[in-house]
Amino acid sequence: QAFSVVSKLLSQRKLELLDELVSAEVLQVLKEKISLLPDNHRDALAADIDAIMYTTEGDVRIYYDDDGRKFVSILMRFWYLNGANLPDEVPGETKVFQVVFGEESTKEKRHLLTANYEFQREFTEGAKPDWTITRIEHPRLLE
Repeated sequence: QAFSVVSKLLSQRKLELLDELVSAEVLQVLKEKISLLPDNHRDALAADIDAIMYTTEGDVRIYYDDDGRKFVSILMRFWYLNGANLPDEVPGETKVFQVVFGEESTKEKRHLLTANYEFQREFTEGAKPDWTITRIEHPRLLE
């Protein structure tokens, strides 16, 4: 659910609403990248929760910082359908998959896109139980 909410806010350029959800470092990079995106790429960032086809964890890490605080980090990979008006070939010469719904004459073209979001939480006793997104990647869209 967090992926869907954050991706939609990115698409709508409502970055001020991400302050509590995304790390300050990632948010600063996103502000620069989002301002340079063409509208169709920005539209393609949005992942409706019902359009998420598959999710998997890519990496799970438990680590301690120099002060002995305990953290958990989970990298999640998402595959989602999006109807943005993207070219068949996107920059980077990577093929974007297309799924066609309906009859050939009234077909609705959707692209199967991927995104990687890393979630981090501190598990030190007494720490707030909030997850923060520490990495956001939408390959070939947000580079």
